[in-house]
Amino acid sequence: MRKLLFLFLTAGLVLSCQNGKNYTISGSVADEAYEGTNVYVQEMTNDAMVVVDTLVVTNGSFSLKGVADSTVLRFISLDPAVNPQQESRVPVLIEPGKIDVLFDTVVTIKGTKVNNAYTDFRLKQRDLVKSIRGVMEQYNAANAEGIMTDSLEAEINTNYDNISNRISDLNFNFIKENIGNELGKYAFLSSSSMFSPEQQKELLGLADDKFKARKNIQRVITRLENLENVAVGKKFVDFTLKDPQGNDVSLSDYAGTGKYVLVDFWAAWCGPCRQEMPNVVVAYDKYKSKGFEVVGVSLDQDHGAWTQGIKDLKMTWPQMSDLQYWESPIVDLYAINGIPHTVLLDKEGVIIEKDLRGAALDAKLAELMP
Repeated sequence: MRKLLFLFLTAGLVLSCQNGKNYTISGSVADEAYEGTNVYVQEMTNDAMVVVDTLVVTNGSFSLKGVADSTVLRFISLDPAVNPQQESRVPVLIEPGKIDVLFDTVVTIKGTKVNNAYTDFRLKQRDLVKSIRGVMEQYNAANAEGIMTDSLEAEINTNYDNISNRISDLNFNFIKENIGNELGKYAFLSSSSMFSPEQQKELLGLADDKFKARKNIQRVITRLENLENVAVGKKFVDFTLKDPQGNDVSLSDYAGTGKYVLVDFWAAWCGPCRQEMPNVVVAYDKYKSKGFEVVGVSLDQDHGAWTQGIKDLKMTWPQMSDLQYWESPIVDLYAINGIPHTVLLDKEGVIIEKDLRGAALDAKLAELMP
């Protein structure tokens, strides 16, 4: 009898432990067009999204049950072909408890502490993104209607910067509070480029070693290390690419040879690069006789487009590229997040300024070469 009682107690204990790890995902889809279509449960790997389970929308709903021995990140995805305007994929932290996922005009995930926090974060982020789009539309409309003034442009730029900073702060604070869970880590992966190097280092300092060992996070860490190598005050880091004729050419062929050198990272497909290039042309013509050189480093991937861009933009200075687009090793070597990106070197090849454009570039060159 005692042995039988012990077996009942043990079985009850095991069942109780399992119940403590059970999770249920209850999904609702408001759009009737999804009726009978598949819902995919996906896992994010280093290379792609992998489907780990397939459900079906039945009477506007779907469900998934299981045991969560540990919390894992999964993505619930509707068929994107049904309604391209619908947000069709959302991350969900699988953890013990009841999780409700609603696909409506706004997608929400509720039921557990972390998923609740992530939904609150996403909704605030959504509102801020909507606001910043409104500012951009105001800017475009003012230009199109010909009513843009210096004061209006300054006001719009200020509003844009304020909202952009709020978005950055929102992301940073959520990640800082949640870097210990998979949703916080996912948010870091999605938005780390909007943070300053110091902020990235702060967040990574709170992360566990397993997360920092991931391939994509190692790349972030490497870029931070490279950024220190090409900081203002450091000597340029040399590299060798091809000129338009296919000959090897190195940055050291020009940098550190007694001239001020502007290393201009650009691409023929880059709209902002094309807009800024006339300023670089003016600066080059104005200061080249005083010991100023420009070296163009292209992130193009098509040789014809690259050389046509050089011709169209009247770029008469040395050019180089490996035609590897954003996969070029130079992107990581100089920790480039966007183009145009410029690095100004002194006569000894020491970095003295970065990202000078327009009037700021002319003012700096006038100071150096009066």
